Amino acid sequence: MNALLKPFSFVVLSFFMASTISAQSMTLEQVLQQVMDHYPSLKTAALQVQRAQQESLKVESQLGWQLGAQAGISHDLSLFGTPTDSLDLGGSISRSLESGGRLGFNANISRDDADASLSPQLPNPATSTSVDVTYTLPLAKGSDNPLYTEGLASAQAGEQLADAERLAMYDQLATQVIDVFLAAAITRVRIKNIDKTIERTERLKKYIKDQYSLGLTEDKDVLQIEARLKNNQAEKRGLQVAWQQQKISLNRLMGRAWNAELLPEINLVNTDNNDFEFLFEESKHHSPSLNRIKSRLKLADSAIKTARDARQDNLDLVMFLGNKTNAGDTTSGDVDESEVVGGIRLEFSQGLDKSGYDAELYQAQMDRSIALQDQLQILEDLKYDLSSLLAEINAARDALDAYTTSINSEQKKLDEALERYQVGRAGTDDIIQYESELSIAELSFDLQKMELARRLRKLNLLRGQLWKNIRLPEYQLPELELTGKEK
Repeated sequence: MNALLKPFSFVVLSFFMASTISAQSMTLEQVLQQVMDHYPSLKTAALQVQRAQQESLKVESQLGWQLGAQAGISHDLSLFGTPTDSLDLGGSISRSLESGGRLGFNANISRDDADASLSPQLPNPATSTSVDVTYTLPLAKGSDNPLYTEGLASAQAGEQLADAERLAMYDQLATQVIDVFLAAAITRVRIKNIDKTIERTERLKKYIKDQYSLGLTEDKDVLQIEARLKNNQAEKRGLQVAWQQQKISLNRLMGRAWNAELLPEINLVNTDNNDFEFLFEESKHHSPSLNRIKSRLKLADSAIKTARDARQDNLDLVMFLGNKTNAGDTTSGDVDESEVVGGIRLEFSQGLDKSGYDAELYQAQMDRSIALQDQLQILEDLKYDLSSLLAEINAARDALDAYTTSINSEQKKLDEALERYQVGRAGTDDIIQYESELSIAELSFDLQKMELARRLRKLNLLRGQLWKNIRLPEYQLPELELTGKEK
């Protein structure tokens, strides 16, 4: 009977040592790393960020040089009504400036060949050239180049938004991994607990049968302990089915073979700082939802500035400076004239219907107001989630202490009942009941430990600390041909 009083740790340890021969023990962080390395959808989120990065290049290209050229021939009547064959060549190069102005360089050459008998006093053939530089300065619409500055700000906000969406996908996936992993760990804990119960029940069954052979116990005692054992074995089979389903789910997330063995390993992590304000600031800094709001606010601000500029009237100051030459042959000799030319002018245009611009501006302002309201809700939810997690963590720690005391008490109660059972002062019903109460206390302790681990991981996820030791996916853009088709 002394065997009943021995600790059961050796049996449990032997069980798990046998399991680890073919099963890999994995922590939540190790599982999450394999998921991040494998999960196909994560590539889409990373590529979306890289796609958004190209928007800045598109906006910056607005300041690039633009090259133009033209050439043509014609047969027409000149100013004096003479038939004239003309050859025209021209070229220009221009660019928009960050300040909003536009700078251009132009060069043109024209050669006219007319009937010399009809206009002997004019150069024929005549060649004229012109070279000039022009500068256009917007005084109203387009001043300070909002299409460029706000386009660049919008592109950067779009990149931040795509990055926030990427991190949100990571957090959602991590939440799924935490839930599946902890569910699997809880199932393993239940199996471990039922194994300990079966071990104790089998020991008690052997003792009762020995006593029965000596006529010291009754048939009901044997039947009762056998029914208890069969019930425990049936419960274990049900748990094993659940474990197979959860194991397959974990392997699928990690990209492993569906039947690859693993053992969830739970370790409790401690927060390095329990100050609420510190944790709240950390959570705000990490929150993908808040980062999305910040990007939406930047996009709305840029849209407002662009819409306000678009509804202004066009008023441009245009200046040019250059040189023109005319050369050719006349009946009286060669002609070669050159003159410096220049000028300045104002150009004005006004749209008479600005309702479309007003509607666009109003929409942008509404987008900003909506984003601000969403920000208030997210901050409130974040503060509530953090407060709830901290309260639950503290309560779970207290519960663990209480369950530890309960296990010690139940163990002492069972040991004392077993001693009384040996001398016939306790019945089989008492032993089964006390063993069941000890099993429940041990299971409650393990389940509470699992819940504490869940909340600690959720807290680390909320703070962004869960990713501290996780290598995040990195993807490169596919190489493109000049046609734009992927290789």
